[in-house]
Formats: sequence, structure tokens, C-alpha cells
Amino acid sequence: MSQNPRHNCGKSNEQQHSAHSEWSSSTDNRNNQYSWYKFDKEAKEFQKKMEAVQQEIINDLMKLSSSSISIAFNIHPNIDFLIDEPVLIAAEEPLFDITNEKVDVNNMATRLACQSTAMLKKIMKLAEDTGVPFNNKFRLELRPASFFNKHIENNLWQLRMNVDPVNWFDLQWHQCNNNEENHRERLAKARSYIQKYRSFVAEEMRHTPLHEPIIAPDYCGNRLTCKNKNYYPDHARHANIICKAIAKGQRNDGDRECGQYLMNEYIVMEWPVKPIMQLLKDKTYNSMEQGIDENFDIDQLHFIFTANKETIRDLVIFPMPPWHLSNKDLIQLPLFWATVIIASKMLHRELQKKLSSEEQMWPIEAIGINFGEWETAGSYDKRHIDCHGHAHLLLTLSFMNACDDTFFRVLKGRVNQPPDYLRQNAHSLQFERLQNHEFDSKQMASLFTLLTNIEEKQNEMYKDLQMVKKDMQGVKEDMQGVKEDMQGLKEDMQGLKKDMQGVKEDMQGLKKDMQDVKKKVNDMKALLGRLENLLQGKHGTSMK
Repeated sequence: MSQNPRHNCGKSNEQQHSAHSEWSSSTDNRNNQYSWYKFDKEAKEFQKKMEAVQQEIINDLMKLSSSSISIAFNIHPNIDFLIDEPVLIAAEEPLFDITNEKVDVNNMATRLACQSTAMLKKIMKLAEDTGVPFNNKFRLELRPASFFNKHIENNLWQLRMNVDPVNWFDLQWHQCNNNEENHRERLAKARSYIQKYRSFVAEEMRHTPLHEPIIAPDYCGNRLTCKNKNYYPDHARHANIICKAIAKGQRNDGDRECGQYLMNEYIVMEWPVKPIMQLLKDKTYNSMEQGIDENFDIDQLHFIFTANKETIRDLVIFPMPPWHLSNKDLIQLPLFWATVIIASKMLHRELQKKLSSEEQMWPIEAIGINFGEWETAGSYDKRHIDCHGHAHLLLTLSFMNACDDTFFRVLKGRVNQPPDYLRQNAHSLQFERLQNHEFDSKQMASLFTLLTNIEEKQNEMYKDLQMVKKDMQGVKEDMQGVKEDMQGLKEDMQGLKKDMQGVKEDMQGLKKDMQDVKKKVNDMKALLGRLENLLQGKHGTSMK
């Protein structure tokens, strides 16, 4: 089987067949088609009108096909993170001129499918290579590039794969290798992301609808197995359209029937695939490249459009049961992207007719497809890890205000703002990671400051101790001098003691000498006395 490389975006055979191994019978499909408007004449007329509009747009596009603008592109585009944001983009690829009537829809749809496939592969490779569960939740969005950069003045759109900001932060944090400076840098970048996007989209006041929105009655939650409707007339309603295809990998408890159901009250229209395939017709195309089972009659395939159960500006597109595709299958199909582009052009034309205006009022703000936990968040059954494929066409307030009983009746009054995913991302990053890490970082910074102060004080103390040590050395030297002086003094004292002993001995000798002198003096004195007496005696004798 031949393949045109322009349309082979790298899907493996396993991927191509993954969601198509089980189909409901063609009888089920015929029963589903148009069953929702069986008793609603206005819905039936609107459906006929929308099929005619679809064919009219496709005919116009086919007339322009010979002169339409095709853009060269890489079937395996390089995908990488946008700088400092949890977003994957194909930075080297041209943007998408969706609003241009002269652009080749076939070419644009194939480019979108190839970029989507490459982004999906990048997500899986990131999860495998890093161990961070990037594949648990992510979101594909197609938006005007000017939404993110107000300086862009053209109407070109950009495809972005938004990953869980918590996983993105965990990867960035791990790559810091416990370097404190790198940690602070990562925290600063994460803080910058939060500050940018937590109020990037202005929060709208709740709008008062011009018309009362349609609200469906309660539907039974056990639609695949419930038998109560046969016994209780007042039992909750059962849907006519239910996907009973065996969905592989949709639940965490084994493969079972899909169970996706559509409420009649919210169905806007259904579009057959066959006219769109005429636009995409190519001799080298094969049915599997379009995500269609070869045994499945293309005449039975439809996309179905419904309002969101919430009263928000959201038109949801599904592969109509029993045609079952997952979102991963859906985004890889040029057929899906062609349907979305043509539907956008249809809404634009119809709005211009409604308002009798040639103004370029593009009715779609963004196209979004959720995956994993972001896709199954609203599921009634928490065992779901995947869902029946569906995309969200987020509509403008001006389009929704134009909806009334004669113009997209099912959408009337559904004027509330869709979820602000950017604000949700900023919130989850703030409270699941940044708050704790910043606290830890502040604690670490405080501890670092404290340790630095302690270290500085230790250095000062060391210097003081060195000075004390030096002083003590001086004291020691002085004490040694004193010791030596004391030793000299001791020796001097010893000498003095000897001298004193000599003096004592001299004094004792002197005393003895004095005593001898005294004795001699006394002896002399006695002698003189006797001499005197002798002299006196002699004198007296002479006198007589």
C-alpha cells in the first residue's frame, strides 16, 4: 500500500489500529444518526441546513484548491520547551493562517496533524527519559499567537502543548543537581511564570444571558448496565447515543465498553465525514492514514457537535459513536483538523449572515484538547484514565450573544467564561510546589545567613584567639624573664645571705674585739686607778 510522505506523520501501525479493534455494529450507527431530533422539527431543519452549509463551504474550498496557498513544512518537526514555560512548541515551523480563505485546508490540516503527532511523541519520550510523569496530564491548544504576545498584529495561530507545570518544575529542579544558586534561579523563573499567568486572562463578571439556556434533565449514570428504565417510568433518562465500542486503555481496570453518551438536548448538529474526505481526497491517501477502519463504511462516519453541560462558551466536537477514537488518535488525523477548520469557517460565515456584517469577527477564541487527568477530571467514574475523543471549540461572547431560537438554538444563553487554564496552572504551581520550595529556600537562606554570621564571628574569635595566643606568648616570654630575674634575685639573695652571714660573723668578731677592748680599757682604768692612788699616796707623804 503506497503512502504519501506529506501525510505520514510518523504514526506506528500499533497506534493506527489501537482504537479501532472493536466497533459497534453498523445497525447501531444507523440508529444513532439523527435519532436526537426525531421529535424536534426545528432541530431537523437546522441539521439539514448545516449539512448544506458544510457542502457549500467544501465546494468553495475545492474551487480554490488550484490557487490555494500551500506551505512547505517538516513532517517530523522539532519540538522543544518554550523558554522558561511549561509549553512545547514547534518553534522552527510556520504558524497557521486559519482565518485566511485562500489557504489550503488540506495542507494546514496535515501540518497540524504532524505537529500534534510530534508533540505527543515528545511527551512520551520526556516521561520515559526523565521518569517525570509528563504523560499523566497535558493539553493541546490552538490559539492566535497574538494572545500570548500583544505585539503580534497578524492573525496567525500557534499550536501549543501545555504540560503540567508541577512536572515541568520537578524536572527543572532535578536538573539543578542540588546547587543552591541554581535552585534560587529556578524559583525565580517559576515565580515569574506565576506572576505572568495568574491574571493574564481578565476575569469576567458573570454575564446575564440574553436568552435562557437549555438545561437537560438528569440522565442515568449507569447507562450501559441499568435496567431500571424498564421498570420505573420516572427513572432518569437514558441517552439514545452511547458508544459501546471496546475502548483499549481507557480504564485502569481493563478494557470495557467506552460508555460515552450524548444528551439529546445539547446536540447542536452532526456532520458526515464523506464530504470532508472529498476535500482531502488524494490518490496516495489510504483509509488508515485518516484513522478509519477499512471495514467501516465511510458513509456511516460523522462528527457530532454538542454544547458543554456547563453554561460556558464551549462547542464540543466528538467522533460520533459507534466511531471510537481517543484524543491521542484524534489529534493525529488530518481529517479531524480539517473538520475543525471547516467548522470554524462555517461559524464565521453564519455569524456574518446573522449580523449582516462583512466584519472579520472570528467566532473561535481557541481550540483545546485535554489528555489524561485533565481530560477525565469531570468523569463520573474515577477508573477512567482516558475518554472518548473530543475537542473544545471555545467561542467568543459576541457569537454566543447572537445565538437565539433561530441561530444555533442549543447554544443560546451559554455565555459564561470557559475555564482559565493558565490561572489554574499558576495556582497549582504556586501551591503544590513553589510555596513549599520558597519557604524551604527562605529557611535555607536564613540558615545560610546564620551560618555565615557564625562563620564570621568564628573568624573574628579566631583572630582574637590568635592575638590572645600572641599576647600569652609574650606573657610567657615575660614570665620567663621574670623567672630568670627571680632566679638572679634568688642567687643575689643567697649571696646577700652569705654576705650577711659574713657581716654577722664580723660583728660577732667585732663584739668580741670590743669586749676585749672593753676589758683592756677596764684593765687600763683599774691600772690608772691604782696609779692615781699611788700618786696620791706619795704626795701625801711628802706633805707630811
